[in-house]
Amino acid sequence: MWLILIVSVLISALAVVWTKHQVRLTSTQLHKTVKQEYALRVEQGRLELEYNHLLSRSRIEQVAKDKLGMTVMTPAQERVLLLPEGAMKP
Repeated sequence: MWLILIVSVLISALAVVWTKHQVRLTSTQLHKTVKQEYALRVEQGRLELEYNHLLSRSRIEQVAKDKLGMTVMTPAQERVLLLPEGAMKP
């Protein structure tokens, strides 16, 4: 009878040690995942700021002027073409 009791206590102790080890491993993995999530959120915020900057009207106008040589059209340069009725029908 004593032998069964001692074996049961030893098995129980080993189960507790194994469970604590598994909890520590899981906790470490959770901590790494939370850090990674935070880093990804920071990166997402940075990318959204950059995206909004790239789409800003003033930046687009600046690129059009600098790289494409475009200028603002004056009323004297503006031309309006009137098409006869039915000209756009296939």
